[in-house]
Amino acid sequence: MEICRYRSTSQIEVRYAETDQMGVVHHSVYAVWFEKARTDFFKQIGSTYADVEKEGFVCPVLELNVRYRNPTHYGDVVNIETTLERIGHLHFRFRYRLSVSGVLCTTGSTLHCFLKDGKPTCELPAQVSLFFPPEVK
Repeated sequence: MEICRYRSTSQIEVRYAETDQMGVVHHSVYAVWFEKARTDFFKQIGSTYADVEKEGFVCPVLELNVRYRNPTHYGDVVNIETTLERIGHLHFRFRYRLSVSGVLCTTGSTLHCFLKDGKPTCELPAQVSLFFPPEVK
């Protein structure tokens, strides 16, 4: 496993529509927040997901994991720290740490692979390859 040293940060202010009857952020919202964090990750490394697609790649979510530690509520400003790791030749995992005012609220991850022409590929988009140079054989 190779861990990218870059850490992306994002902020989200919890909207009322994202909360449930108990005033807590609904569990379904976290998948959307993770997507925003991934999008911000690409932007912060100088690319966009659209740039990745222009290179002929797509990056589907293969798995989603969420662990709820402390609730988040309407009006909270949630900080999301995102990191990326490479697992083997084909898989990548984004890891997320969500906190409010320094208190860890949620951790999670999404597993991905890059596809080109509809098939898994070891080839990487230009911006991602900067973090994971090719293996020397």
